[in-house]
Amino acid sequence: MAGDSSALFIEQIQAASAAQQRLLINGHNSKRQWLPAAAADSSLCTAEHSGILQYEPAELVVTARAGTPLAEIDAALREQQQMLACEPPRFFASDVGTFGATLGGAVACGFSGPGRPWLGALRDAILGVELINGLGEYLKFGGQVMKNVAGYDVSRLQAGAWGALGVMSVISLRVQPCFAAQVTVSGELTAAAALDLCAQLGQRNLPITGSCWHAGGLALRLQGNESGVAAACAGLAEFGLMPMPADDEYWQRLQHYQHDFFLPSMQASTDTRAHGSRRKLWRVVTPLAAPMPDFGAPSAADALVMWGGGLRWFYQDDAAAVMAYAKAVGGWCWAIGDAMPIDPMQAQIMHQLANAFDPKGVFATPLSFPANKAATLAMESH
Repeated sequence: MAGDSSALFIEQIQAASAAQQRLLINGHNSKRQWLPAAAADSSLCTAEHSGILQYEPAELVVTARAGTPLAEIDAALREQQQMLACEPPRFFASDVGTFGATLGGAVACGFSGPGRPWLGALRDAILGVELINGLGEYLKFGGQVMKNVAGYDVSRLQAGAWGALGVMSVISLRVQPCFAAQVTVSGELTAAAALDLCAQLGQRNLPITGSCWHAGGLALRLQGNESGVAAACAGLAEFGLMPMPADDEYWQRLQHYQHDFFLPSMQASTDTRAHGSRRKLWRVVTPLAAPMPDFGAPSAADALVMWGGGLRWFYQDDAAAVMAYAKAVGGWCWAIGDAMPIDPMQAQIMHQLANAFDPKGVFATPLSFPANKAATLAMESH
């Protein structure tokens, strides 16, 4: 039954600390395929710690417990024609047989949707967090309104922490009104031509809030007022980009990793991954103008490019080739299901942060850090 479980969390954390055991924080395990399994003695489940506590449409703020399903929050916002601009993904959770992503899990992994470069990252939407640290202390950071910035940066640190800094209890997020109009235009282009066009369009004042190139086709999402979107559609027609039907469903499938491109990786079981029968999917963050890689002329179906060229997904089993490419263009890469790489200088800072929040290393997290039981935070760009 939904309700406040924070007192139970404190008891469980204090007991684990006294017994020198490690706890794995989870909701519905909808993100288990993204990182290696963390070694833990037991788990702390936030799924029952749910419920929207406060929603002020006029203030553009929603506050909810960490175990609240994202679907419940999205439904409440839609009733008021509002949304989470950061578009956090809802992953399928076999534990509940549905899309089981929770608010806490969304913040913990820090993933943002197709509109990240234009609408902001999930970390930008966080206004305040209440959490329980590794000593069983209940802490409050930030506030429920944007002008209250006390502890604001500490709240944002939770985005991408994957449970390293404590159990989030209550989270406040900034929301925004839904757009009055949306149209997606698409056309056939090579990857190089699509990157070129995105660079050109980036210099114009266009209401673009999403881009995706895959299998020889580029799609651009336009959102805003009716006249602005109509004018943009007319202007983009000269590039051969025409309106496409069912565009809202298209972007939702991208947001929730249900696009056909992701299905071989997202729906494969951990067992198939362990036995090597699952192809390796790479997430590569690059400068917008970086050229596409040459992995021995891969199929166009093996690549998907988002964020105007800044986020590139590849199916590629040659790890050395992907890492060499990312280094050459000044980017960053991560093979989904493998340990997330982190720069040594940043790791030192994250080590100190993890020690401050969890000095006894109670929290197990899939983010590995060799010198410390408590894990390190993810990079800001995730």
